[in-house]
Amino acid sequence: MDLAVVVLAGGRSRRMGRDKALLPVGRERLLERVVRRVAQVGPVWVVTRGPDDYPFLRVPRVPDVYPDRGPVGGLLTGFQAVPARLVAAVATDMPFASPQLLQHLAQYLDAHPEVDVALPEDAHGIQPLHAVYRREPALRAFRAALQTPRAAIRDALALLRVRRFSADALRAALGPTCDPARAFWNVNTPDAYDALLRVVQGDAPSPLPWEASA
Repeated sequence: MDLAVVVLAGGRSRRMGRDKALLPVGRERLLERVVRRVAQVGPVWVVTRGPDDYPFLRVPRVPDVYPDRGPVGGLLTGFQAVPARLVAAVATDMPFASPQLLQHLAQYLDAHPEVDVALPEDAHGIQPLHAVYRREPALRAFRAALQTPRAAIRDALALLRVRRFSADALRAALGPTCDPARAFWNVNTPDAYDALLRVVQGDAPSPLPWEASA
């Protein structure tokens, strides 16, 4: 399957107060953890704020061509950079990004040429930064969305043929080894980072952080 992965690491981390990508998680940084996980799906490109960011990575880094335009600009940069027909998009603050889930979405998209985006959703809404896109139509849609004042992902999705996958449907298809709520959990505040460290160290309180916010 002609599939690549784009990891968005070009944000300002305003709510965290420091660069999320560099947060230590065990023996690696958060960005390294995410890249390691999604590299099981296919080759990875990381969209950064500048050309000198994250030199420790051993995967291609692409400076954001549209800085300060949010995830639409970052995704468009990634779509322009990768050579693959299908592109999985993941945010750098998703420590439990699921290769199994992304592979499932990509297989669906590969088998259904009439669909442009395999888009999961849960109780919090759609998850466009844990989704799989057909590159060519996504390029056109995200370029158009970037021309609008708000440059919102929803504006791009409105121009694409979207197949939504509920968390329950994903659980049924993938079994108990894949928890969508865990996969979609993002670490963008100091409290969330503290919770992540407790989970990784094996002493997280009950309910788990992703269950507590569900």
